[in-house]
Amino acid sequence: MKKSTASKPAYSRPITRAPRSLVENGRINFGTFSTDFETVNPLDAVRVFGVPVPRFAKFMRLKEWQAYQLGNSDCFILVVLYNQKAGLLTQFIFFDRIKRTAFKYEKIVPAWKTTMPASLADSRACYESGGYRIDYHNRLKHGMLYIDVAFRSRRGLPDLYGHFEALHGARGVRPLVVSLPLGENRGMYSHKCLMPMQGSLCVGDRTIEFRDDDSFAIIDAHKGYYPYILKYDWVTGVITGRKRGLAGFNLTDNQARDPERYNENCLWSDGELHLLPPIRFDRPDGPDGEWLIRDGYGMVDLVFTPVMPNVIKMNLLIAETDYHGPFGSFRGVIRPRNGAKVPVDGFFGMGEQKYLRG
Repeated sequence: MKKSTASKPAYSRPITRAPRSLVENGRINFGTFSTDFETVNPLDAVRVFGVPVPRFAKFMRLKEWQAYQLGNSDCFILVVLYNQKAGLLTQFIFFDRIKRTAFKYEKIVPAWKTTMPASLADSRACYESGGYRIDYHNRLKHGMLYIDVAFRSRRGLPDLYGHFEALHGARGVRPLVVSLPLGENRGMYSHKCLMPMQGSLCVGDRTIEFRDDDSFAIIDAHKGYYPYILKYDWVTGVITGRKRGLAGFNLTDNQARDPERYNENCLWSDGELHLLPPIRFDRPDGPDGEWLIRDGYGMVDLVFTPVMPNVIKMNLLIAETDYHGPFGSFRGVIRPRNGAKVPVDGFFGMGEQKYLRG
C-alpha cells in the first residue's frame, strides 16, 4: 500500500547556470545546473579521499563513461564507452521493437585503449580495432554530437554501420547537468540530455533512416569518484513521434549524499525540464521481473517491464561486476510540480541494476 503524501510540502530544489569549472580552487562545485561547465576537471579536486593523493591515483579511481540511447518508435539502441580503469567496456546493442530481435556487439579491452574526453565542447572519444569501431565526435559548442559505429560480421552477427547526429542545440532541448556529492570533496558529474536525432543505420542488407521529427538521442556523459563498492539503480524512458512529440525521463537511486537536494531525476516534456524528487526501486521478482519506481511525494509512480535482458557478470578477484541492463517498456504516471500529469504508457527505454567492486 502506498504511503500518504498529503502532509508533505511540494518538492523543489534549486537549478542554476553552471560555474565556469567543475572544480575551482581545489573544491568541487556541487548542484543542479541548466548548462554545462566549460571545464570538467575532477582531477583538480584536492583531498577527494580525505588525504592528499597523487594525481595518477585520482585518475585510477575516477570512473568515466559516455553512453547514448538512440532510436525511434520501431527500434532502441544503446552505445557505450565505459572506462572503469580496470578495463574499458565497449558495447553497441540494436533492438528491433517490432520483431523483438537484438544484435549485440561487445568488447572488453584494456583501459588505455581510449581516453575519455575532458568535456563535450570540442572533443573525441574512439575505440577501433579489427573491424570494430565506436567513435564519438563531441561538438557541443556548435550544438551537435556525432556517433559513428562500424562492425564487421562476426559470430553470426551481420555487418552493421551507423551514423547518428544528436541535435543538442535544437529548439526546446533542455540539458540536465549535475555535480553530486559522494563525500566531503568527492563527487560525480553527469550531463544528461534528451534531444532530436537524425542519421542512418545499415544492419546487414537493411537500412533504417532516422528523421529528427520522430527520432531521439539521450546522452549520459559521466565522471565519478565512486567508492570501492559502486551501487545504483537507474531507468530512462522515452516516447517520440510527430503526433506525440518528444518526452522522456531519467530516474536514479545512487550513492549521492542528501538526495533531497542532490539527485539527477528529471522529466523532459513539451520542451521543458522538470526536476523530480529522490526515488526508490523495488524488484519483488528480481531484475528479470517488474521494477516498481516510486517517490515520497506522489510525483513518480512507474512500472518497468523488461523485455530483453542485458547481463554482464565478472569476478576478477580484485574487481567484480554484477550488471543487469534490460530494455523494456513503462507504464504509470509522472506528476511534475509545475506541469500537466504525464502518462508514461507507451514509453520505452532501459534500466540498470549495477554492482561494481573495484
